[in-house]
Amino acid sequence: MDDLTQSPSPKDGQQGFSLIETATALLVMMIGGLGICAVFAFAIKNNTGSRDRAVSLAVAQQEVERLRTLPFNDAALAATPNTVTPTTLKNGGRRYSVLTRIVDTTTSSKTIQVQVTPLSNADAWAGRTVQIIFQRSTFTLGPYTGGL
Repeated sequence: MDDLTQSPSPKDGQQGFSLIETATALLVMMIGGLGICAVFAFAIKNNTGSRDRAVSLAVAQQEVERLRTLPFNDAALAATPNTVTPTTLKNGGRRYSVLTRIVDTTTSSKTIQVQVTPLSNADAWAGRTVQIIFQRSTFTLGPYTGGL
């Protein structure tokens, strides 16, 4: 019974970790943990930039759809001068600059350009402008020039 109650002694072949081995193991785990933290920070930054670009495209598409629903002779579809002031809007707590240029191509056709730039992101790649250009025309019939 005495053998079962005694704790094993170091001379039985069992030894613990030294302080240096423990410190080395903690250092290796800390370096790995810092590497993982850096990857998470990089992923969060790029996800935010991607979201800004996606919302920029959605804002541009909404503006295009708004302009498509207007009658061709509406004052909002009047040709704009070369110096157009952009409007700023908020979407999802982020700010975006919206610039719309309208050019009368012919008497029955307009070229409309919508540019949206995210203003809240400092990254160069995420702050690039999204641009949609489309043509708008009337439904009036032109003169018939063919012969029968």
